[in-house]
Amino acid sequence: MTAKAHIPLSRPFAWNRVQPRGTPVAFTASPSECEAMAEALGILKVASASAEFVVSPFRKTGFKVTGEVWAEVEQACVVTLEPVPESIHEMIDLRFLPESEIEPVDDEIEVAVDAEDPPEPILGTTVDLGVLTTEFVAVGLDPYPRAPGAEFTPFIEDDGSEDEAQSPFASLSSLKDKRP
Repeated sequence: MTAKAHIPLSRPFAWNRVQPRGTPVAFTASPSECEAMAEALGILKVASASAEFVVSPFRKTGFKVTGEVWAEVEQACVVTLEPVPESIHEMIDLRFLPESEIEPVDDEIEVAVDAEDPPEPILGTTVDLGVLTTEFVAVGLDPYPRAPGAEFTPFIEDDGSEDEAQSPFASLSSLKDKRP
């Protein structure tokens, strides 16, 4: 038996609840869900997280999920490790189709920046909007958060010599001369 992965924020939505003109869904994460999201994302804090979606029919057999995700988070500064607050706002526009209707991906991948993303497969009878929210909060995180005024100063070992900086390979050249 395998352990089920912990989902910090779960809001399952059954596909059979989708209305012809779309079904609005909005929610705010509880404090314990925010704490679990922070742990899952490996950040210091998720102060708040919320989402507003509209789940609508797409083509004859699929669905689309559009909406917005907001979060207030804190990450550790990459230089000083001080908490860095950040506001996240992400737009969501996803399409879902049965796996049988999704065209297979070629071995050669061509990336077109303006092209629409391919649809996601419909797996089961529900979509977890909480998981989507967590994923889009992760997408919105600054990969290198910095506290105001924090500057990275690389450590350079001072050997006492007054020579200009040598190439990092200069010490390797001395080994070349010592070969048997």
